[in-house]
Amino acid sequence: MLKKTLSKKISELSQISRKKAEALIKEQGIILNGKIEKRPYIIVVDNDKIEIPKKNSKKINLILFHKPKGCITSKKDEKNRTVVYDYLPKKFSNFHYIGRLDYNSEGLLLFTDHTPYKRYMESPKSKVKRVYLVNTIGSLNNEKLKAMNQKIYSSFNYQKPKVIMAHTNKNKHTLRFELLEGKNREIRNICEIFNLKVEKLKRISFGKFFLKTVPHANYKVMQINESY
Repeated sequence: MLKKTLSKKISELSQISRKKAEALIKEQGIILNGKIEKRPYIIVVDNDKIEIPKKNSKKINLILFHKPKGCITSKKDEKNRTVVYDYLPKKFSNFHYIGRLDYNSEGLLLFTDHTPYKRYMESPKSKVKRVYLVNTIGSLNNEKLKAMNQKIYSSFNYQKPKVIMAHTNKNKHTLRFELLEGKNREIRNICEIFNLKVEKLKRISFGKFFLKTVPHANYKVMQINESY
């Protein structure tokens, strides 16, 4: 039977460093076989039952905004173009946007005044899924679609996305992109590599939040209890 220290086991389960695992065990404690355990170097075996307690939930203020095409995801713009904050009351000027949508993209954009939650949502390590519907023009077959689902794209070095054909009609296609990170112009660059012209790009969900609950160019304010 394979034996490991508790800290090594937690490191593997949570995909964190041994040092962070040790700190987690000492500070928070781990439930080992139904009892709280705070000794990082205790030996565990495969059939030991290990649970990692969630941190206390925190109330987080959140804004779901249905960003229209033709505005900048920024506090201000040097060319005096419309920015996303122009659609929000001034009382939300201290909220930070989570990720970005470029000028010609539309869809769900989140805002929060809770900086750690913003960092958590944006980090690829958190594996928070973003889903987009993308209308494209160009030649596309199953072989090319399979290639679009690979990990490396030229010099951009993107993580492996999930690209699904949602609808197709001759040379017009609607693709569903599922990403776990949000690099600048990632979808547009991928489509360009495969000679597809993007006509429309819309983010329809970010994690557990969905665009369909928010009217176009409008917003919804909510408070959530979140553990992360």
